[in-house]
Amino acid sequence: MNRRLLRVVVASVLSALLATGCSGPIPREPVPEGWALNVHQPGEWWTQPLIPRSVVVQRCPPPAGWSSEPDLSRMEALPPGIDVNYSFWNDDYHCLIGWAQPVGEVPNDPVDGATEAGLRRICSTSGLPMDAGWRFLGHSLTGRPHDRSARPATAAFIDEHGTVVGCLVGYDSLNETLSASVELSVGADLPATPSGAACPVKPRDLARSSAGTVEEYRLRGAGAVRGTDGRVLASAATLRIGLAGDSVTTEHPVVDGVAIVDASVQPTASIPLDWDNLPALEGQIYDAAGNLLGNCRS
Repeated sequence: MNRRLLRVVVASVLSALLATGCSGPIPREPVPEGWALNVHQPGEWWTQPLIPRSVVVQRCPPPAGWSSEPDLSRMEALPPGIDVNYSFWNDDYHCLIGWAQPVGEVPNDPVDGATEAGLRRICSTSGLPMDAGWRFLGHSLTGRPHDRSARPATAAFIDEHGTVVGCLVGYDSLNETLSASVELSVGADLPATPSGAACPVKPRDLARSSAGTVEEYRLRGAGAVRGTDGRVLASAATLRIGLAGDSVTTEHPVVDGVAIVDASVQPTASIPLDWDNLPALEGQIYDAAGNLLGNCRS
C-alpha cells in the first residue's frame, strides 16, 4: 500500500470514528466506599451530577469500544434519573442510571396498586426509594379500583423540603409487570411571576394528524399550582387544564397545593403541531367552593 493510499484510508477511518461519536475509553473504577445518595435535601439537588461514574458503569455496563452520551470518558458524575445512550456505528441502546438505587420492576397487582403501600413499592422501582420521608399526596387510576384492568397511572409525594415527586407508572403487558419513572420539582413558594404562573405539567406523547395539527396528547405529572406572587395556592382543590385555543379541558385534583394530573386528550380545535414550538397549555385553578384562585400557562 503506497503512502497516499494509506493516508486516505486512515483519514476515512478517523472520519468514520468521529461520525459515530467515538470517544476515549470509559474508565472502570471502584464504587466509593459507603456511597449513598441523599434524597432529602433542600434546593433542586436532582439537577446536580451526584451519581459517580463508577456507579453508572456498574448499573449500565458499557460494551467495549462503544461511546456514550453523556460522554463517560470525560464526565466523572451524572445527575440522577437520566439515561445513558451507548452507541457504535448504527447500533445503540439506552440505560436508565436510577437514583439512590438501580431501576427495577414489580408484578402487576391492581389491588396493591390502589394502596399507598403498593404505590410506594411501585414508585421505588424508579430507583428513588419512597421512604417515610416522602408524604403521600394521592394518585390517579386507569380503570376502577379492584378491577383487573385498573392500574395506577400517576402518584404524588412531597418531603419536608418541599420537593414534589411526580411518579409515572408504566405497565408491561407482555410480562405483567409495573415500573415507574419519577419527575421532581419545587413545591415551595417561588419568586413572583407577574407575567403569569406556569402550569405544573406540559403536554407529552403528542400525535400529529395528516393536516399537521394535534390529534391527541397526554397530560401526566404532579406539581405545585401558584399565583402570580409565586406562592403555592394551598387552598386549591381543582386544576382545569387544556391546550390554549381548544375547548376540551380536563379536571385534576389538587392536594396541599400540588396538582396530580393524568389524562389522554383529543382536542376538537385545529392546533398546529410544531415540534420545535410545542402548543401551550392554559389552566384555571379553583378552590373547593368553585372560586377561581388563579390561572396558569406553560
